[in-house]
Amino acid sequence: MICDLVICCLVLGLAISASGQPHARASDLYYTDITPVTDDTRYTTLNPDIQLTEMNKVKHSKGNIVFTSGERTSGDRLIVNHYDDESFASAKDIEVLMSYPAGSTTGVTLTCIEVYVDQSADDAGGYLSKGGIGQTNVEILLTSNLTRSFVYETFIYGY
Repeated sequence: MICDLVICCLVLGLAISASGQPHARASDLYYTDITPVTDDTRYTTLNPDIQLTEMNKVKHSKGNIVFTSGERTSGDRLIVNHYDDESFASAKDIEVLMSYPAGSTTGVTLTCIEVYVDQSADDAGGYLSKGGIGQTNVEILLTSNLTRSFVYETFIYGY
């Protein structure tokens, strides 16, 4: 019976935790493509009343930055893992917007967000524009100016 359940879940693409709750899938995260922007099309221009909260930022080597919010806690688990990359022929200002949960679903309580960025530019920004740690939703804005390449991987943890 357990073996049949595991096979059924694998065939359907579902991952079940030890508690029996389904793990979130990539479809639980809404995200935009890594998009070139101008001053007129930036998120903050289109949403002038938005309050951005800067994520903790640690620069490692040129172009390698880790953005974090919250911290791992006992009993939390990986909710969403997402990766994307893009290259451009010339340096561009770019933005990425991610939102958990996608659509009208209800999310889990968030404990930690980690975003690893590798880019050709010297600096980038990572911001929470809605929700966050201790809540069941989050919107994350990543920005970079004058970059020819931008790679990021996002890890969202919760319980």
